[in-house]
Amino acid sequence: MTREQTRIMHYLSDNLGSGGSILSASEEIGNIYKSTYYPNIYNAIIKLEKAGIIFITKEGKNRLISLNIMNPKAIYYISEAENLRAMEINLPDEMSNGLLDLALDSGAISICALKYETHIKINRIELLLITKSHNKDSWLINNMLKLELLHNTKIDPIILTPDELFSMLDSGDLNNIKDLISDKHILYNSEGFWGTIRMYKINYTYKNLKRFPDKLEKSELAYNYSRFGYSLYEDIKPGKRISLEDTILLMAKSDEIRVKYGAFILIKKNIEKINKPYLYYLFKRHELLYSLNGMISTLEEILDKEKGLQISALKELIPYKQKEAYDKKLIRKYILQYG
Repeated sequence: MTREQTRIMHYLSDNLGSGGSILSASEEIGNIYKSTYYPNIYNAIIKLEKAGIIFITKEGKNRLISLNIMNPKAIYYISEAENLRAMEINLPDEMSNGLLDLALDSGAISICALKYETHIKINRIELLLITKSHNKDSWLINNMLKLELLHNTKIDPIILTPDELFSMLDSGDLNNIKDLISDKHILYNSEGFWGTIRMYKINYTYKNLKRFPDKLEKSELAYNYSRFGYSLYEDIKPGKRISLEDTILLMAKSDEIRVKYGAFILIKKNIEKINKPYLYYLFKRHELLYSLNGMISTLEEILDKEKGLQISALKELIPYKQKEAYDKKLIRKYILQYG
């Protein structure tokens, strides 16, 4: 591939294969690389179309580009571009090899570093691991914690099956994946990643959504937890819909007891729906695993055996002994009143 073609592939990768107009593509590529000119990008796009790598479709006066995801040659092209991009990551060889060993030993489909340049500055790596099942989640988490200690770099893993990745990207609710995946470096098996995108026909239809909010107004948070079964007598402001797991995290971080303890109600009511590895990621990312561990242990003690066993499945992901103490009597009262 030429330099311009590689840059176009990177642009399409950031948009999960669904680009905008030729003009907007040229502008975005120019913003990143500074030394790119519209005629060069246009000519490269025309050549890629003739080779069957991309589609050009007309929408009014615009000519929109997208990856011809069903063409195996297109998968090869974009995977080659991903492999070149992965070489930009300056991870120690021992750490790279450790992650590769984890991928191979767990049978992972692909591993991506998300927003690497942003997070490595604070000694963190956000990892997306696409796996066939969750059978080895606990093993993966334990071994990544060992890599953390060895290299003094926090590893925050988001472990998802292809079904879950598709569901989170396709959902109308905001979640961190929608924000993070737009800036990824595929560290392992680019073909596996793009094979998943092809199989599920995932695209970037959510691109215009606002960046995931780290904080919500009280009325916005109330709107979200009321959607999942916990309502208080308070103002509600419909608007930003966020995922169940992110709602639980924001409630757990609240200084207001009735909101903080309301997170217990959401876990109890929605335990079958909760994406447990994603919830683990959120609490780890915010250095709150001791809080999640305390919540799980408390619920185990006060719920019936069936519900307690379902919640115990979360505990298996947390190799962490420290627990936040909660008022069990007050939680029982909340469960009787709201649960």
